[in-house]
Formats: sequence, structure tokens, C-alpha cells
Amino acid sequence: MHYKREGLDIIMMLLSSMKERRTITQIMHAARLDTRTSSKYVQILLKRGLIERIDDGGGRVCYNITEKGSRFLLLCEELKNILKDNASEEISLIYI
Repeated sequence: MHYKREGLDIIMMLLSSMKERRTITQIMHAARLDTRTSSKYVQILLKRGLIERIDDGGGRVCYNITEKGSRFLLLCEELKNILKDNASEEISLIYI
């Protein structure tokens, strides 16, 4: 079954997968994205300083989350938890 993911969910998944160095192929597989979409998101994350590009000198390029990216990911996770908690409270109020 396919479902549409929000951009922020994709970004969070990508950042989570880059807590260790990853190639674009590994990133693509971890996030279940096609090559074009993975590359687009990687470029967005690079421009914003959330990830860094690492060239190992042997022609292999990897990506790793930055400190800024780690903080961003943590804040996003906290916000999602807050929204989830509020949504469950609203739902429980409806049924009271």
C-alpha cells in the first residue's frame, strides 16, 4: 500500500538515516525514494547546513548529519510528539 508522505517526514527520515555516513544510494534505500527525489532532498539539506558532504578521496561521496541537522531533527521529533499528544486529547474530549 502506498501513502503520500509529507516533506517534513521525508526530511526527518533522511536525517535519521544520516547519523552515520551514507552514500546517496544508501540514503535512497533508507528513505524508499527514487534517485531524483533523493538528490533533490539531499541538495536542500546541504544548502541549509543540515548535512555535510564528505569525499573520502577515493571517489566515494558520503553524507553525514551536522550538529545543526541533529538539533533540527530533535526539535521536529519533539514537535511531532506535542502535536500527537494534543490530537489525542482533542479526540478524547470529543468522546466524553
